[in-house]
Amino acid sequence: MAEKRWYSRYPVAVSGALANGNLMCKVELLDLSIEGARIRGDLSRLKKGDQVRLSILTKPPIKLAGEVRWCRKTPQGVEAGIKFTDMDFKNRQHLQIFISQIALAKTPEIYFR
Repeated sequence: MAEKRWYSRYPVAVSGALANGNLMCKVELLDLSIEGARIRGDLSRLKKGDQVRLSILTKPPIKLAGEVRWCRKTPQGVEAGIKFTDMDFKNRQHLQIFISQIALAKTPEIYFR
């Protein structure tokens, strides 16, 4: 199956918070792109199509709206894919800067010589 993503995904280990109606929980972000994230946490009540609010706990926090695209149980817990659906200019800018820092940190040193 061909990859449908437009943007690169980067592995991360960042804390976050997820809210959906009466569900509010801490999550761990496992990978991140400008258009979405893979998260893990106490997500057993989450289902595909749910609308959520995700806060990435950076300084300042990045606050995003999204839609659950998939959920699955793993030995480490429940994981979910979130597609970002709405973000204001300030949060988009913070997310782009954060992802740029991750990408730069993963760039081999040889490219800087």
